[in-house]
Order: sequence, then structure tokens, then C-alpha cells
Amino acid sequence: MVSLKNMLTNEQIDAFFAEFENAFSSLDTKKSAEAYADTFISAGPKGTIAQGKQDLINKSEQAAAFYRSVGQKRAEIISKQQMPITDEYLMVTVHWGVYFEKNGDTPVEFDVTYVIQENSGQPKIILFITHQDEQEAMQKLGLIQNQA
Repeated sequence: MVSLKNMLTNEQIDAFFAEFENAFSSLDTKKSAEAYADTFISAGPKGTIAQGKQDLINKSEQAAAFYRSVGQKRAEIISKQQMPITDEYLMVTVHWGVYFEKNGDTPVEFDVTYVIQENSGQPKIILFITHQDEQEAMQKLGLIQNQA
């Protein structure tokens, strides 16, 4: 389907996201961080932040502790769609499912769009955009209290 001129194949992208999925599912923050460029942009309904990988690792460790505290059991990619932007950039929208102890076998579903840059045969996330407000979704599910 998609093949970047600089030698990234669909198989490489699939392998990249399989590793990313495993890292997210197990809340392995260091492994997750390997997917990101040294500097990248994160965006969502509440704004945009440019950050470095060390900032990501620090924030990810806090987030992982939080997810464990609210009972995250696992995460999985339900589906993904790829769209090439240029020879070096690819946009991938991932539909995630995250399972919490409180929700049993019903996943919390959300979308994230990633812009991937090919860098010497290694894909790296340079931008990700969360489509939903995570805090609001968790409040609706009763995983956290309303932060009025």
C-alpha cells in the first residue's frame, strides 16, 4: 500500500506500530520513547506542546503510574490507516482500545494521528495529535473524579 522512497515498507511500519503497541500496553515508557524523534510535537484538544525525548520519558513515567493506579490492563491497536505525505513523511491514524479493570472486556476507544518521519530506515514519531480529551473521557467512565 504505502512505501516511502527512503526504503520504509508497510512491513516496517507494521513492525514499528506492533512494538509501539506492546510498549504502550505494558506501560514500558523507555521502549515507547524509542518511537519518538529527539524533538517532537504533541497536540490535542487542549493545545500543543513541543518537547524533547527526556521530557517525554519523565511525563510518560508519571502517566504510566497513573494508568496503573486506575487499573489499565492492556492496550491494543484496533485499526490504523496510513497516508503518505511526502517521500519522507507518513501520517498514520490509529484507533486504540485500552482495557481497564473497571470496564472488563469493554475497551475505552480513542484515536491518535501520528506523523512519522523516515530517518535512515528508522521511523520516528515527530508529531502526534490526540483526537479526544483523555481526562474528560476518564471522568465519564468514572476512572477519575471530576476536577472542577
